[in-house]
Amino acid sequence: MTDDGQWRVRKVTAPADAQQAASDLIAANPVAYSVFSTVTDSLIREPSRYVEPLWFVISEGDGPPVLVAMQTPPHPLHVPTSVPGAVAALAEHLVAAGVDLTGVNGPEEAALKFADHYLAAAGKQITGREGMGVYDLPVPAALPWPVAGEHRTADESHLSLVSSWVKAFMYEIGNPTIDAEATARRQITAGNVSLWVVDGRPVAMCWASAPFGGVVRVSGVFTPRAERGQGYASAIVAAASQRQQAQGNVCMLYTELVNPTSNKIYRALGYRHLGNDLRLKFSAR
Repeated sequence: MTDDGQWRVRKVTAPADAQQAASDLIAANPVAYSVFSTVTDSLIREPSRYVEPLWFVISEGDGPPVLVAMQTPPHPLHVPTSVPGAVAALAEHLVAAGVDLTGVNGPEEAALKFADHYLAAAGKQITGREGMGVYDLPVPAALPWPVAGEHRTADESHLSLVSSWVKAFMYEIGNPTIDAEATARRQITAGNVSLWVVDGRPVAMCWASAPFGGVVRVSGVFTPRAERGQGYASAIVAAASQRQQAQGNVCMLYTELVNPTSNKIYRALGYRHLGNDLRLKFSAR
């Protein structure tokens, strides 16, 4: 533990301890803490998923935590919300501790503030940047145009197909190192994978995270190239969102800002733009 002026930064290595430290923050802002919640919970149930994950609990003086950040190597540091003083203290703590980062993800303000205090001192530079739109769904999901087909929840018989789609999806978003079969099996076993099926043939998929603070995150939206342009992605996101809303959950999702089509589609379904996240990639200078 270090005390950076008025800020205290505490390193946590046990996911259950990190989840407990962030419990009030998750309850207060479950959308911002969605990624943190799902990854931390998965590590409680499956500790070997990442090697040497770390969490950093930042408090003001002796007060309660105001921010809990997460690092799951080789992925970037994840900062769920922007608390300027706490973010700066975290960056300074990680520099002093010699923690080597591949990048940082979080709200645009938080990512930039962190970079301001980390890069020069750590001998790093920004070599990649990606903007992500953050959306929630405050109204009933609705598909505003007709699309042939129906919703179906994936089961074990779909494992090979979903695995291949997960692999293709991860390559498209630039994350090819993920274990596609393990991800597919995990999501199917949890009953989270939705398929859009036309005449018995799956043509699109997405999955939803486990709920935390009453919020689920819709992701993994994928349509094979040969099936694109038919509205299947819109249909499966709408259907999966309706399913979650029927269970009393609030839906949220991320979109790539460079893809105006997906942003337009999600707005048409009822999703509301809340703000932007920024993903920065670092390398040595």
